[in-house]
Amino acid sequence: MLTANLQYLHTSAPLWLSALFICCTAATAALLARALQRAGLPTGRYWLLAGVWLALQAVLAGAGFYQQSLEALPPRLVVTGILPTVVVLLMVLLSGTGRRGMARLPLADLAGVSVVRVGVEVGLYGLAAAHLVPELMTFAGRNFDVLAGLSAPVVAAFYRHGRLGRGGLLAWHLGSLVLLGTIVGLALLTAPTPLQQLAFGQPNVAVVRFPFVWLATFIVPVVLFTHVASLYLLWRPRPAPAAG
Repeated sequence: MLTANLQYLHTSAPLWLSALFICCTAATAALLARALQRAGLPTGRYWLLAGVWLALQAVLAGAGFYQQSLEALPPRLVVTGILPTVVVLLMVLLSGTGRRGMARLPLADLAGVSVVRVGVEVGLYGLAAAHLVPELMTFAGRNFDVLAGLSAPVVAAFYRHGRLGRGGLLAWHLGSLVLLGTIVGLALLTAPTPLQQLAFGQPNVAVVRFPFVWLATFIVPVVLFTHVASLYLLWRPRPAPAAG
């Protein structure tokens, strides 16, 4: 049985990388808040919940909670960091209040949130250079999620100004969702847990550390939400025009 190389588990990351991921997290939160605000939805509770959640994850990662018991199954990060976001997403999708709220969200703004993926991909490349993630998690390896980030502002602008139809936007979201699923899969399969299948020589040790833990516990869930909400809006039947 292969054993993950944890030589760099406690190695300090360059300051610019930490600053970059903090900025990416803040930008993600702000872009989603803008979409909520433009939909006429209250943002006070959102900021409170997001702030508490980010603070909790920062404390857990900073205290080494996710770095301990890496052999635990299910992994601590999945149970305490990822599963709660999945539960919240399901609650929104399954509740009438949640679906009514999603129905008001502007599709262009939801697409625009993905621009943060450019900064994330630059950060992952830097983390690979610092031996904190494997190269296969970067655009130099098997991760092409940067394409979704680079195209996001163009897609958002084109749709907002009527130069991209619903079919084109639907195709973009499906393609971007595939790219997101690819990097999420790579991150899980390279993290030093019992689920690891790849990159034993240089596992993904950044994911259990602050501030990089915010990628798995906030940025990815928010981006996933923008795709799911958009697909819901694009696929649902449109109301029939009024007679007369």
